[in-house]
Amino acid sequence: MLDLDDEQRHLLRRLIGEVRELITSGASDDVKMRRLFPPAYTDDEELDTEYQRLMRDELVASRLSSISMVDEFLAATDGRAMSAVEVEAFASSLNAVRLILGTLLGVADDADEPEGPDFALYQYLSWLVDSAINALMTR
Repeated sequence: MLDLDDEQRHLLRRLIGEVRELITSGASDDVKMRRLFPPAYTDDEELDTEYQRLMRDELVASRLSSISMVDEFLAATDGRAMSAVEVEAFASSLNAVRLILGTLLGVADDADEPEGPDFALYQYLSWLVDSAINALMTR
């Protein structure tokens, strides 16, 4: 799929590590957390509260599991290809980083695109996620 050099692997591991830290210690009302775990019911606060009560732990566990899987793969030096499950985890984990970065940069469909190194990173992450999804679709 992708041939990532050591610097790229280190960067991606650092970024998903930051997402792991946010998930495990972040306040649920933090804008970044709201982007990762958006409301299921935007028009009914009571239903959304119940949904969050029932599903939040499972959603958090799923994100953390994906992050761990990707971190292990990126840390490995055996040069093997990713399995389909690892590609899905890769896309999910990097998309989480991309969502947070996009939120912090104010990226929106109807807004002018920001410029600079942070936006270049956002575009790089978008390309990686797209590449992972394309790899899954061609399997």
